[in-house]
Amino acid sequence: MTSHLLAASLWMTSSMVNAFTTSSTAPILFSTRCALPKKGFFAANKWDMLIDEDEDEDLQFVGGPPVPRDMKYNLYNLQKQRENYESMKAVGGKDITNDVYARDPEDDTFWFIGKIARVGDVTVEKAMARLWPMIEEHSARLRPVELYPRWGKLELWVTPGDSELDVAYCKPELQFVQMFREIDGVEDISKAVRNVEIGFQGELYENNEEGFRTVRTADGKAVKPAVTATSTDRQPSEAEMDELMEVLNSQVEASSE
Repeated sequence: MTSHLLAASLWMTSSMVNAFTTSSTAPILFSTRCALPKKGFFAANKWDMLIDEDEDEDLQFVGGPPVPRDMKYNLYNLQKQRENYESMKAVGGKDITNDVYARDPEDDTFWFIGKIARVGDVTVEKAMARLWPMIEEHSARLRPVELYPRWGKLELWVTPGDSELDVAYCKPELQFVQMFREIDGVEDISKAVRNVEIGFQGELYENNEEGFRTVRTADGKAVKPAVTATSTDRQPSEAEMDELMEVLNSQVEASSE
């Protein structure tokens, strides 16, 4: 995972450890089965590998609306948007960010795709519309089996920034919000939003990660009941535990910077 929500493992504070372990009914969120990310997770060669692998699989991205030059899926644009995201979040914090999920309209699985940031008066709707070509293609490349067949028709949804744990815990107050390629009243989104006013940090997998995902209703609501630290009625499943641990372990790299 590439989010920056909280620190894990050796960087955890004692209060965080106590919060997760003092209750006998609290879920255990750490496991030696979860490998920690390596340095250079966002190095250029990672993007090269993703693009090369997709070329080997003969993924074709042709047709559809014209894509602005600065939103074409290439190493330069991806790196630029990642740098934008990191700079914006460093100044504005997570309040100016959103987590992004992609979904096949005929499936109830929402796949975590990455994160966006925006500045000034740029709304999340405008930011997503501007970044749409890059994010949709990244979704199809990241999940070639599940999402590539629906490229051009994928749904993109957002949640508040760094909300992966709330998603994994199925908190009912957290609802996914669907975004759209076009904005009413905006004829040319590339003129309405400059590429320096937005940022995208795409998700990348390492060590055969399965990817963070969640099952939701068609309108973005949680299907399963919420998991709480004090609940005696329901404990997280093994799959949910793995997802939670992946989120937490993935923060080591971010917290060490």
